[in-house]
Amino acid sequence: MKLVICFFLPFIVFLNCVPTKPQSPNGNNVSKEEAQVIGSVESTRSLAKKVTIIKSDGGRVEWSPDGKYIYLDRKDAKGYFDVYRINPDGSGEICLTCETRGVVPNGHNGQPAMHPNGDYLVFQAQKKEHVGKGGRDLAAQPGLGRYHDLWLLNFKSNKFFQMTNLPDAHNTGILHPHFSKDGKKLTWTQMYNSTKNLWRLKVADFKVDVSGQPILSNIQTYEPGGESFYENHGLSPDGSKIIFTANFEKSSNPLDFFKQKIHTYEFAKDKLVTLASERYNESAHYAPIGKKIVWFNSVGNKNRGTDYWMMNYDGSGKKRITDFNNPKNASFKGKAITSADLSFSPDGNRMAAYLQTNLLTQDGMMVIIDLTDGWYR
Repeated sequence: MKLVICFFLPFIVFLNCVPTKPQSPNGNNVSKEEAQVIGSVESTRSLAKKVTIIKSDGGRVEWSPDGKYIYLDRKDAKGYFDVYRINPDGSGEICLTCETRGVVPNGHNGQPAMHPNGDYLVFQAQKKEHVGKGGRDLAAQPGLGRYHDLWLLNFKSNKFFQMTNLPDAHNTGILHPHFSKDGKKLTWTQMYNSTKNLWRLKVADFKVDVSGQPILSNIQTYEPGGESFYENHGLSPDGSKIIFTANFEKSSNPLDFFKQKIHTYEFAKDKLVTLASERYNESAHYAPIGKKIVWFNSVGNKNRGTDYWMMNYDGSGKKRITDFNNPKNASFKGKAITSADLSFSPDGNRMAAYLQTNLLTQDGMMVIIDLTDGWYR
């Protein structure tokens, strides 16, 4: 196996990576990774009753509040990510950022986040000054976030608005915007030191004025565990806490980046709580049904792959949801499946999920996971 440089999030480490070629999700012409994912539902450890491949080249996902659409980013023929809207069955695809009349930079656009009222879509966009510059393009993929600003698409006016204008510098970037449940807050992660890979949590008041212009105000910055890489996953349903990924352990070993933990920070009490710390953890979301948090980790996976798990709000009751990387499964093909971004349907019984198959290029499939009845109990 050839050793190549792989990017995972906004950090560089050395991993064994093998490029994969996406195959059609239709019929029997599926890749080994897709076959491994589809067949994993036969595992007795899986709470998924069905996995459907919607896009072989999908990316980060967001289910609309009314359940009618799924928003995702995926690559175009030139290798740049754009934001698309599709029906939950994969039909009716429309690109939202491909033709913006020159308003939005024509580089990487991704990480869509829907406002609860369905009128606004926030996303990340690569700064114009860095488009077409090789390694900067690679670092500016939506999952890495370098040289990005926040933008908003107002569906009522069909206009785009730039929400942040960070300095044109090497130490800038934005990741993972999320609206609060009531739509009054917007959260994200922002880079401020590229040498040490330091990011901060940002929480702002959000509103739109009578002209349709979005306004961010009262922007607060949080580093509850000190200097670190923080990845924002949004606010708790009641807005009292922010949930995020971080590793506060100081180490010169770059592989220690893969010891990320899930934490919450309660604003009023200035209280930091670690919820999941075993092996690698990321992408935690409050489920819209029950009192569960769903995230992914690598516990029990010897092939470096990750699966979705759930836990109670206090971190207790951890339980596996998917079993993509189990060599005992009849469908196992020896592939490392990295469960990444996820978004629930409004009723909480289905997940739209981005499963990465190549960390360097961020290639991966977008799937719908149908969960067993009462999965959250």
